[in-house]
Amino acid sequence: MKNKKRAKKKKAHKIKASFTGGRLTNYSGIWPIFKFMQRLKVIEHLEHSIHLPVGDNALYATGQILNSIVLGVLSGLNRICKIESFTHDPLIQYLLNLPKQLDEDTLSNRLKRFTFKTSSQFCEVISRVSGKVHRKLHIRSDILDIDSSVRTVYGHQEGASKGFNSSHRGRKSYHPLLAFLGSTRECVLSWLRPGNAYTANNAAEFLKQALSSLPKHLSSLTVRGDSGFFDGKVLSVIESFGHRYLIKVNLRNLKNLLSRQKWQDIVGIPGWFMCEFEYQAQGWERSRRMVAIKKITNIITEDVLFPLVEYQYFCYVTNIEESPLFLHKFYGDRGESENWIEAIKNQLFAGAMLTSDFWANEALWQCSVLAYNISLWMRILTDKAAWRQEPNTFRLWFIQLAGRVVSSGRQVYLKLYKAYHYKSKWLNIDKAIDALQFA
Repeated sequence: MKNKKRAKKKKAHKIKASFTGGRLTNYSGIWPIFKFMQRLKVIEHLEHSIHLPVGDNALYATGQILNSIVLGVLSGLNRICKIESFTHDPLIQYLLNLPKQLDEDTLSNRLKRFTFKTSSQFCEVISRVSGKVHRKLHIRSDILDIDSSVRTVYGHQEGASKGFNSSHRGRKSYHPLLAFLGSTRECVLSWLRPGNAYTANNAAEFLKQALSSLPKHLSSLTVRGDSGFFDGKVLSVIESFGHRYLIKVNLRNLKNLLSRQKWQDIVGIPGWFMCEFEYQAQGWERSRRMVAIKKITNIITEDVLFPLVEYQYFCYVTNIEESPLFLHKFYGDRGESENWIEAIKNQLFAGAMLTSDFWANEALWQCSVLAYNISLWMRILTDKAAWRQEPNTFRLWFIQLAGRVVSSGRQVYLKLYKAYHYKSKWLNIDKAIDALQFA
């Protein structure tokens, strides 16, 4: 009892807070990522390949501006004003050689100098860096998933328009196109478009650019897309490159067309049927192979003379010589690309950082795409287990790590917590980055 009384009387220690700690950073994990970017020459490419009109008296180079945004997005910052605070961090200032923090106006004004031409140069940088990674990975067979998405906006941004928006009907949005490689999950190309653009608008040109930017050593590629890409021009582009494709069919008379086909039972799956046939849609120069699946969803027996069977249909156009059931399952795997889109939008903040200018917003979108890719490239080359993690998960344990930047003589040190739980894993990735070399 006496011990308990003593324990109750024991007073808590008082803690005095003061803003006197110097050269502290919240983003120690940016250092290994920055080294990875240096090895890929991302820093150099962003500086020398994107040509913005800048005066001789400009304090900051374009590369410093874009790299600060890319590193900020990787660190979890979703607003330009937060990037301003991010560049006050001593580690970031040291890595990017910033004389002082970037202010919000400087960032916005430089981004508003972007045009269609400089946006294309940004896409070329992403493609060039991707090629270096894939020469290291030696992947010969791959899948390209093409998709579109809706990014709702809440202001008066240039190019934002009312269009199809299932989540926020009637609101203005952008309607970007995206293409992903299944082997790495990277986004090889993305275009920001007005919200009223139909999925297939400029899809053929987009796909032509995406296919042209892929690694040259690929011996086999399959393109998958939803019904928004059911377009003769899109199919012709894929065929001109000699690739395989599987695209979901979008026809007004699809049920009538399928009801006239000869169906056969799928062995081992009661209530499922399949068929295949040749069909030439309006505007096509020739017929193409169609495969279809139907399954029984309901049988109506009440108040009818004969049982009425209701079906759900799935139909695809393809040049792949496989069974309809195999292709139906193969198409179902593309659902993972929707998770990748959500990662770019919600975890790397594509479309969250906005200005009033369309091409500035396109540049910010590409910064998020590049940040997403850098995170994936680094992890797939250094730690496959980390590569499988969500960007947010990886960010929490690897990037958002407190440290102290210490200068001693001519050497700069990054001091980290000695007993950090993920210390060995963090160091293994850091060492693996140091050992990387790219052609």
